[in-house]
Amino acid sequence: MSHQPVSLLQVLIELPYTLVQTCIYSVIVYAMMGFKWTVAKFFWNLFFMYFTLLYFTFCGMMAIGLTQNPNVASIVSAAFHATWNLFSGFLIPQTVS
Repeated sequence: MSHQPVSLLQVLIELPYTLVQTCIYSVIVYAMMGFKWTVAKFFWNLFFMYFTLLYFTFCGMMAIGLTQNPNVASIVSAAFHATWNLFSGFLIPQTVS
């Protein structure tokens, strides 16, 4: 049996689920960060956050598929996530001038 239909369905089911998560998360975080409430800026934030959460999710799914068990996949995913967070700019505080 081929695994392609199952893998495709796993990817497709994550799209609406991640979109719901992104909408809830973006409204809360956008308000907490004190960003200017304009439609264009909010949707750009929503766009980037959606695809960021998607590639984190898909990286975890790929790690599960490529490693022999979930424990090893968790270690591999944690290393990638830590590296992405380190270089994403989220950990660098904004300077006040």
